[in-house]
Parts: sequence; C-alpha cells; structure tokens
Amino acid sequence: MLKKQLLKKLAITGAVVMGMLTFGGVTQANAATASPSYGHFTSRTITYHINGSSKHWKKVWTKAIHKFDHNGTIKLKATSKKKAKMTMSTVVKFKGKDATLPYKGSGSGSKKVIKKMHLRLSQKVSGKQVYIEKDNLVVSGTDLEVKYATAVIAFGLGLNESNNIKGSMMNWNEWHANLSSGDKLGLAQAYAHVK
Repeated sequence: MLKKQLLKKLAITGAVVMGMLTFGGVTQANAATASPSYGHFTSRTITYHINGSSKHWKKVWTKAIHKFDHNGTIKLKATSKKKAKMTMSTVVKFKGKDATLPYKGSGSGSKKVIKKMHLRLSQKVSGKQVYIEKDNLVVSGTDLEVKYATAVIAFGLGLNESNNIKGSMMNWNEWHANLSSGDKLGLAQAYAHVK
C-alpha cells in the first residue's frame, strides 16, 4: 500500500516536471539579466590615463580599473594623456553627482558612439559613509572609493545605472564591489558589433 502511494506521488511529480519542461514553465536559474547600456566606444580596447599626483587616488582608480581585467569584452590599456580615449581625475568637490561625464561622440537614441570620455570622482562624496539598507551594511573608506570609481568607469564605458537589476554593480540599492554576470553581459551587448 505504501509502495503504491509512493509510486503514485513520483509519477505525478514526474508528469508535472515533464509538463513544465515541455511548455516552458521552467526558467534557467543562473541566467543573468543584462545591465542596460547607453553606448560604446569604437574599439574594444579603450586607452585611459589617470590625471593627478595623489598616490592614494591613483591607487583607487587603478584598483577600479583592475575590476575590468576579466570581463570578456573590453580591455583597458594605460597610455599618455594625449592618446587616451578616457581620462580619470579626482577633484576635492564639485556640484552635481559623483561623476560628470562630458564626452565627445555621435549617435542619437539609446546607443551613442563614444569617442572621448572624461571621468571625475569627488573626494568629498567618495569619502562619506553609505548605508545600504537592503544589505544592512555601512560602507566607507577605500572600499567605498573603489566602488564609486568602478561604477564611474562602467558608466563611462557605456553601462547605465539601474536599480532594477539585482546583483549589478550599477544598482545603488545593493552593495556589489565587482562586476556581476549581468554587468558583463551588458558590456557584451553594448560592444557586440564593435571589433
């Protein structure tokens, strides 16, 4: 009797699983949602230069750059200020957001072609403490500075901020110090037609 009930339950469970697989009722658990992007450079190798003389802030920018070492799509390469497509500087204080991104480029709509980008990081904003409510976490110091710098670089490369993408570095409602698979997928999509 017990055997029959167990066999019946297994048969029903198997039928439900087969039905879900057949009719698309199962989604892949590890599939990443791509972070949105607004544009891309004309090459997958983007030259950069870090402006300034502060060893501390050069180290912050360098750590942020290394977060992109194994992204699978773009390569950041150091060069002189004159040859750089992307320059990075740190200022004591400026009005507005963490980064101002005046860029030279072309294109309209959602995908712009970026020719030159200047990224700025505010020491005053980066040096504060931030409370991430969702993670019940207070972040400050170098960790916060590198997070800001990495997000600024990601934005400079073409990724948009989005609080809807879970796990993304570009989601300011969560704490993520590294590029997520969704961020990497967003870069791959932005640079899909770039050699």
